[in-house]
Amino acid sequence: MAAWLCASRTALGKWSSKTMTPVHELKSTPGVSPGVDHHCDVLVVGTGPGGMAATAAAAATGAEVHVVEALDQIGGNSVWSTGYMAFVNSRAQREAGIEDSAAAFIADAEASIDLLRDQYPVIADPALLRLFAEHSAATYEILLARGLRFSRFIPRPLQHRTTRMLAVEDMMDFRRAFEPEFSRPNVRLFTGTSADRLLTGDGHVTGLVARGPEGEELRWTARKGVVLATGGYQSNPELRARHVPGYLARAPYLGVDTCRGDAHLMAGAIGADLINMGLVLPLVIVSSSFVEDCIALNRDGKRFHDEAGPYENRVAALQAQPERRAFYIFDDETCQAKAQLLAQMPEPAMSAPDLGQLARKAGLDPEGLRVSVAEWNEFLSGSSDKDRSFGRVVLPAGRRQIVKAPFHAVPMVVGSNFVSGGMRVNDALQVMDVYGDPIGGLYAAGDAVGGFNPTAELGGMRLCGGFTLGRLAGLSAAEGRSGSVLDASPPKGAHMPSMIGSRIALQDVRG
Repeated sequence: MAAWLCASRTALGKWSSKTMTPVHELKSTPGVSPGVDHHCDVLVVGTGPGGMAATAAAAATGAEVHVVEALDQIGGNSVWSTGYMAFVNSRAQREAGIEDSAAAFIADAEASIDLLRDQYPVIADPALLRLFAEHSAATYEILLARGLRFSRFIPRPLQHRTTRMLAVEDMMDFRRAFEPEFSRPNVRLFTGTSADRLLTGDGHVTGLVARGPEGEELRWTARKGVVLATGGYQSNPELRARHVPGYLARAPYLGVDTCRGDAHLMAGAIGADLINMGLVLPLVIVSSSFVEDCIALNRDGKRFHDEAGPYENRVAALQAQPERRAFYIFDDETCQAKAQLLAQMPEPAMSAPDLGQLARKAGLDPEGLRVSVAEWNEFLSGSSDKDRSFGRVVLPAGRRQIVKAPFHAVPMVVGSNFVSGGMRVNDALQVMDVYGDPIGGLYAAGDAVGGFNPTAELGGMRLCGGFTLGRLAGLSAAEGRSGSVLDASPPKGAHMPSMIGSRIALQDVRG
């Protein structure tokens, strides 16, 4: 794993991050004793896409916003991500002559979610799908205004039948785009601080208890609301093990190590309805941006699938190979340009000055490897937009070939990245309890929102969903909004007919 995955687990959902130090000087408030008790209008917990957007939206209303972040900088997983974002009916689409609509997106999302239902218990909230569809175009404009740059559309026709996914040029721009928000006079950022438990009173969430960089207890009172945006729970194997088989509970994952389910545990402790917790999708651990520049070869040195195709297809293709062994092959230009993404791979890469020596190191057939690379390069030198062997349409930027020595091979490994469990919320992003009632003062954003997470298979949804719904959650918290829930009713009682008293006889057929 990359060097930044350095925290050590101490208990279920609780990890130690004593080595982290704040990079932003905490602003002192007159009359408040720093490090003991703090008071604010809105408290945001976590600074990934959902948390950054919630902070900006709440602060724009004039509310006093405090922000708690376990790492030493803002950004969460966004700066380590692939950088794909799907927008609905955006200006970029219109300028490219692409027609899109909320109805078209919802149809794509529902089709993707339906594919999961035979394998997983899935609860998806149509109200959240519509909210995203109606507000993601505004997210595009906001990010552009903040200096984010998009390079090109990424086609994914099996998931997004309308092209709507854009590639971000530099993922560090996520952090740079929102850093000014944390210098506002009405915003205070507390880094190196881990959430511990929610405070409640009179049926409402009133604040938070957290641990500071030195392990000291910090307490917050939030007058208007708390927004939970701490990410998923992929880095917490103990929490995963409560919902999925062991191989998925302990599988490697991508992302920062603070995605340990803090929000899930804290909200669950006060009665929040946690949904989709068992929807932990296996996938080949690789950034989609990295795989653009690779081909995947089996031990015969042959390609065996669309490397950039649907996630579940990649897993099935790898598991069908002898010993489940295969490698991503790429050249040194990719190695240098995407070193950050390569560092996240669960196993180290092998390198050699030529393809023959690389084949011997990786245990691949040398002639098969040579032919496969030559065929891929020949395809990229042409004009066809679709790979004739497996229908691949996601190609390297500029159709760049695998030509620059040394050459590299990194093993393909099945792990877990898209954990979909989270809180059930209403259309104000207000957290609901297990009886379908809103929990006053508590909101959720990003990967903590369970009813939106099953859209992850579409691609580009986690980032854009975090920024879009996070903005709405921050605004709801600042204005004290409540909302309605439009999906299925909570499981208060069963309505299936009883077999007792029926005329159906159970016949003993043993004789």
